[in-house]
Amino acid sequence: MTSATLREALSRATDTVDAAVGRGVLAEAGRRIVAQLGDGPYLVVADENTWALGGERLTEVLVEAGAAVADPLIFPGRPVLYASYDNCVTIKEAMGDALPIALGSGTLNDLVKLAAFELGRDYVAVGTAASMDGYTGAGAPMSADGVKVTKNCKAPAVVIMDLDIVAAAPSWMTASGYGDLAAKIPGGADWILADVTGVEPIDGAVWDMVQSGVSSALSRPDELAAGNPDAFDGLVEGLCLSGLAMQAFGGTRPASGAEHYFSHLWELAHLGADWDPPLSHGFKVAMGSLAMCAFYEALLERDLSQVDLAAVAAARQPW
Repeated sequence: MTSATLREALSRATDTVDAAVGRGVLAEAGRRIVAQLGDGPYLVVADENTWALGGERLTEVLVEAGAAVADPLIFPGRPVLYASYDNCVTIKEAMGDALPIALGSGTLNDLVKLAAFELGRDYVAVGTAASMDGYTGAGAPMSADGVKVTKNCKAPAVVIMDLDIVAAAPSWMTASGYGDLAAKIPGGADWILADVTGVEPIDGAVWDMVQSGVSSALSRPDELAAGNPDAFDGLVEGLCLSGLAMQAFGGTRPASGAEHYFSHLWELAHLGADWDPPLSHGFKVAMGSLAMCAFYEALLERDLSQVDLAAVAAARQPW
């Protein structure tokens, strides 16, 4: 199922041409993928956990749609897969002449995204958790030589988010996605400030893509925590819209602000990298969001009418 809101966002996206969000939409995956990308061959990339959730069914619907499917590449379920460039190389070596399909969440999606881009191919994301907004985003955070950087690459051509599968993910993954979507609120405040000060004007259509549904998407936390599939529609669509908005805008401004810098700094310091599971991007962004909301509350309590703007500008540090 593709809502009117998603269809409008897809019309403005640069890379993603089709997206389906809804209960049971894995059954549509083969038809949608073949319609956009042809009959393959395709390589499903998963780990043992995500393969168990939908690997065989995904293969079945691809074959039913007339696609050729290579033997899958399945990473171990434990330890948790890490977004290291070595794993990206493993995927590239397994691809042969196939188009890859990422069956998983953030890390698998990023690894496949970069592997496909470096070989000049389109790819498909079949999400298994509402854990972050990167499914439809360009760029892939990747660790190389102990440093995490974002590699430039294309977003997926097709995205499939079956809510029955997504709702069955561990609750901490849903909480992570909730935190990532909630970050659009302080991030939006940053964009308003940038617009008012003439730094970066708001694109109204892109703004609406991200901001119009955030409140309703975040309005059912108890049902999300309980794994009610019907409660996931707004959250998952909101996460997908965030990535599509970044495609349309050509940058990350619509979906992130200063709260994301907290996450980036903590990731550079490897905070929580040795946890099991590792401390997620969404959790770090959520903490950054709380900090930025507190900052804005403190700022708005101050009387700024007597601020000497020239003195403040002169005291600005070059960094």
